[in-house]
Amino acid sequence: MNSEMQSYFKDHLYTEAKHKRFLHELQTSCGSPIDFRIAEMPIFVDYAMRTTLVEYAIEILKLSIQAHRNLDNTNPIPNKYNVPNESDNPLFSVIDFAITKNPNGEFEPKVIELQGFPSLFGYQLRFAQSMKHVYDLGSFTPFPGDLEEQTYVDILRANLVGQYDPDETCLLEYKPEQQKTKPDFSVIEQITGMKTTDIQSVKQVGNQLFHQRNGKWVRIRRVFNRAIADELDENNVELPFQWNQDIDIEWAGHPNWYFTISKHILPFLSHPAIPTSTILSEIEQIPASLEPFVVKPLFAFAGKGVIINPTRSDIDAIPSQNRASYLLQEKVEYADCIDTPHGKNKVEIRIMLIWPESQSNPIPVMTLARTGRGLMMGTRYNNLPWTGSSGCLFG
Repeated sequence: MNSEMQSYFKDHLYTEAKHKRFLHELQTSCGSPIDFRIAEMPIFVDYAMRTTLVEYAIEILKLSIQAHRNLDNTNPIPNKYNVPNESDNPLFSVIDFAITKNPNGEFEPKVIELQGFPSLFGYQLRFAQSMKHVYDLGSFTPFPGDLEEQTYVDILRANLVGQYDPDETCLLEYKPEQQKTKPDFSVIEQITGMKTTDIQSVKQVGNQLFHQRNGKWVRIRRVFNRAIADELDENNVELPFQWNQDIDIEWAGHPNWYFTISKHILPFLSHPAIPTSTILSEIEQIPASLEPFVVKPLFAFAGKGVIINPTRSDIDAIPSQNRASYLLQEKVEYADCIDTPHGKNKVEIRIMLIWPESQSNPIPVMTLARTGRGLMMGTRYNNLPWTGSSGCLFG
């Protein structure tokens, strides 16, 4: 971590007036209200950590895909969400790393979460642009690889819209107007021309899907899916189509990867950044002390259902038939690594990757960061000054 730059920002660059200007510029550029707390600072990352994060992200994603292919008889996808014609690799994936300290006192990343699912690919670009402009940080970049801004935009447009007219594509979401990620949807439209469609509003004709554009029903040919299965289930959503039907569309990110590249795959991976993980139903004897562990549902998003300090009664409360959907994982201790006016903060960094069909390796394209002083780093758990959503700047 770039501790010197972090302190310099706090002591010499930051002012409340600049922060207000930054928030105004960010919201204006997104074209949508932002309904989550934005930290007062970016996270500055040095070259060594940047290199490690990129290498680990690529290695872990490729290990996950190989493990998935070796687990032919272990399918985590519920039948109703098992979409035909799965792609060879996930187009979009994200890996969340906690910044920890090793026994030598050096910062190192440890995996907290991974998902074959897209993230805030549009919003984080606007975050970096606004932060760099307001604080005159033009020599820094939000891109973990070697991308330039225009190259990043070109990659997004090519992989979201493809060869189609933007009206023949859509960002598909459940009640998008109510989602906290709405600013990202707005930026995606600005960048690519792809508008958002409520998943409940589509129409199926035969094996084709249609949505309304400019008062007409237009066939959907390519879908950027952002609808999360557990949210659909929680709300008992009745859809106008079935996921497991052979629908004649292209998926900009095949939905099956949400399940297969997930916490489900962690017990089958061996990597220095991955904490020991075991499916709860596979444990014959629950450890006498649960202090070194956390309990996590396999497919819940944004930290839902995580038990940071589990007790035996927490384990007993999970019905035996449901324990295959939970993970007992070695607890990761976040390091106090960021200096703020209110004390030391912890940090979680997300590496966001795109894997075009024409490429032999995934491309680390963007970053996201979350920072706080509590036990969890998600924005729903951090609402104090100098905590919340952020992004990385490398340089």
